[in-house]
Amino acid sequence: MSEPDLLLQRLRAALESPPAELSRRLTAAAHARLVPRPVHPAWSVAAAASVVVYLGWALAYVSQLY
Repeated sequence: MSEPDLLLQRLRAALESPPAELSRRLTAAAHARLVPRPVHPAWSVAAAASVVVYLGWALAYVSQLY
């Protein structure tokens, strides 16, 4: 066999399906990342406050148009 054929054989061997244990670990890690993390209440308050401030600014701006 020539070197390129040996290289292709190694690449094909690397592309075969991973061992079952590795596959299970990767699947478990992927599922763990899909679980949403709890949001700190301060972020919820900050988001609500920014919406209220923006709507107040928009109302004040529109009221000045007339």
